[in-house]
Amino acid sequence: MKNKIRLIFIFFFSLNMMLMSNAIAADNISVLKIDTLIMEKGSKNYSLTVKVFVKNNGEPDDVMLNVVAVDINGFELENATLNGFLKQGQTKVLVTVVKIPKAVYEEIVRWEWKR
Repeated sequence: MKNKIRLIFIFFFSLNMMLMSNAIAADNISVLKIDTLIMEKGSKNYSLTVKVFVKNNGEPDDVMLNVVAVDINGFELENATLNGFLKQGQTKVLVTVVKIPKAVYEEIVRWEWKR
């Protein structure tokens, strides 16, 4: 029983430490700009390229960012995850492609970095 409790404690402690290290790393990252470009317009769906201009103000690190498309009321309509490696002081453009229904695209007011 003690071993199970110890194992559970170690698991949650390790998980917490990993999340904390990601949060600390995110403090060193700044998003300078988010751009989108329609790559393909279908009758019902659009294919968008999402570009995020990112600067690393801290140590070299692998980064993973989430950006969200927001409507006029602040509701999140779409999510895009981008990742890459940034050296210390480096500014880089991270790019991904998302497919969005035409009706949803027409509701998007802006894209935001979701920390």
